[in-house]
Amino acid sequence: MTSRITTAAGILGAITSAITAGVYADFSARIMPSYGRMANATGIAKMQSINRSIENGPFMLAFCGAGLAGGYLVFRALRGERALSDVLLAAGGSAYLAGLLLTMLYNVPLNNRLAAADPHAASTVELWRDYLQNWTAANTVRAVLSAAAAGLIIVGLVVGLVVGARARTNPVDAPSSLGDPVAVRGSR
Repeated sequence: MTSRITTAAGILGAITSAITAGVYADFSARIMPSYGRMANATGIAKMQSINRSIENGPFMLAFCGAGLAGGYLVFRALRGERALSDVLLAAGGSAYLAGLLLTMLYNVPLNNRLAAADPHAASTVELWRDYLQNWTAANTVRAVLSAAAAGLIIVGLVVGLVVGARARTNPVDAPSSLGDPVAVRGSR
């Protein structure tokens, strides 16, 4: 059975992961191709502006909220929570944290290189073309990981609710192969 804190973390994680997935997907599918069609200096300047403003906006609440929720869900599993619902919640948290790691190790360094570039310098054209391709590819991976996180967390919450409802309506049948690791091991 899932605790109220875990349910709250799962809801927070699902919502914020879905928000970040949507933002990432929008950038990969619409915004970056649009910037790529602009004059190089214009596209670079627009991306530099976005990179400066996104660190202060509501996006950071979703970005960090999903990271905190994902970290908590993974921590619970590492601590020993092994019901199917807990494993699904932790898998969702892990997917989001993998995207967060990709952000820190790949996208942020690319953003920093672009931030230091002069949009009007001829040498920046090659940097910009590489940035468009590489940043967008990694961003698409982040979108997929965030969407997977939201989906896994939602499924984990639903499984936890089903097991909890079963335990409340029929306490004799409370151990379930859906939620009780002992029942899963004992059924083999």
